[in-house]
Amino acid sequence: MAGLSHMMPSGRTGTFYSPTAAAIAQGNAAAQNDAMIAATVETGQRNMAVLEQSVIKDNTLMPGEWYGGQLHIAPPTDQGGAQKSYTIVITVGGDRHVIDVAQGPAGA
Repeated sequence: MAGLSHMMPSGRTGTFYSPTAAAIAQGNAAAQNDAMIAATVETGQRNMAVLEQSVIKDNTLMPGEWYGGQLHIAPPTDQGGAQKSYTIVITVGGDRHVIDVAQGPAGA
């Protein structure tokens, strides 16, 4: 409820309802809500566009066709600078791909 304070001649204050103040407050709230909703929709659309570019879609590959792309894997953090070895196993359908990685100090 929008109200305006008013000083009475006796020194006491009182509040009365103002339809104009209420309408202004509702208009401001509606404008803020509209801006917030528009920003949320825009962010959602932008996120969806990025996701669509980076996700393999549900496609049927015919014999002889292939689907290419890149897979980026961050290596484990090297605490001591010594060489580390690890294995990455990727299973696609019935195919199992094993990748052995040796991580050494930079520049070695």
